[in-house]
Formats: sequence, structure tokens, C-alpha cells
Amino acid sequence: MQQPGDPDIQRVFYNGWTHYTYVSNVFVFTPDGVIVSCAINFPGCIHDSLVADYGDIYEKLKCHVDQFGGKGVDDSAFTSRRYPFIIKSARTLQSATNYEISLNEDATSLRQSAEWGIRGLQGSFPRLTEDIVYEEDGERYLFLSTTVLLYNFRARYVGYNQIRSVFLPELERGTLDQLLTVLPN
Repeated sequence: MQQPGDPDIQRVFYNGWTHYTYVSNVFVFTPDGVIVSCAINFPGCIHDSLVADYGDIYEKLKCHVDQFGGKGVDDSAFTSRRYPFIIKSARTLQSATNYEISLNEDATSLRQSAEWGIRGLQGSFPRLTEDIVYEEDGERYLFLSTTVLLYNFRARYVGYNQIRSVFLPELERGTLDQLLTVLPN
């Protein structure tokens, strides 16, 4: 985001880790590459884990998991609270079982899909790399929410994205395998 002229406002959007002004966003991608939940347009000084909390991401994930099953994967930067439906990746495991180590390695590998999702979002909208003008009348939120809707439209109807091409065939194969074990010969 472009630096606001007012130093007090700039301080709110300033990220000390990267030394720049930002708007913080958190996106949750499904195996078909669609953004199923997001928290957008938060000041850059807020950590991603708080953005997810303030944006009700954890509650939304819980609802999806309760309805459809499965689990989500997040990285170690996110909340330290325990959610049974989230697998944390990149944890330091002390005295872990082989299963826990394997699960952590798989979660860390699966987290790569978030990078693919963000790259797909930025690739679909190359102007996202340009700084957004600071404003206070809601235009930025409208721009970001419209971008998410357009990305989801593209992910659903064009269908080509790296998350979908990697994970969906495996999920479909797993579903087919489950059906074949249930169906009589």
C-alpha cells in the first residue's frame, strides 16, 4: 500500500519486519484452488494470526470441517491455541512418535499449496503487485473483495491452477478407491 501522508496512520499500516506499509490479508484455499474463506484489508501492523482471529477464519474453518470433514493446515506463525481441525506445520517436535513426525512433514509439504494459491491470485491479477492508494472510504476493501470473487470465478470455471492440478486428481482417486472398497463385486 502507498504510504499515507499522516505519520500516525502510516504507523498503523507499517510492518516493522519488512519495513514497508501493508494491508494484511489471510486466505484459505481448498484442494480445488478456491478461496473458501478470507480475512482482508487489515492494517499491516497486525500479525497474520491475529488477522485470522479477528476475521473469524478459525470459526469459519470449524464450520466447514464440521460440515464436510477433513482438516486444515497452517504454518507455525499462526495461533498457538489448539484447534483439533488444524494441523500445524513446521513445528519443532521433541520426543515425537514416527506418526507425528510423518504428519508434520506432510503438513509442511501441503502448506506449499498456499504459496501456489497466492501465486495464482497474483498471476491472475498482475496489478496486485502495485501499491494500492491509501483511502478511508472503503474502496480498498471493495477492490480486495472483488478480487477474491473474480479469482474464485476463474478457479471454478476456468479451472486451471496449480493447487487443483496437484491435489484434486489425488483426492478424486482416493474417493474412487473408497467407492471401490465399498461396492460389491
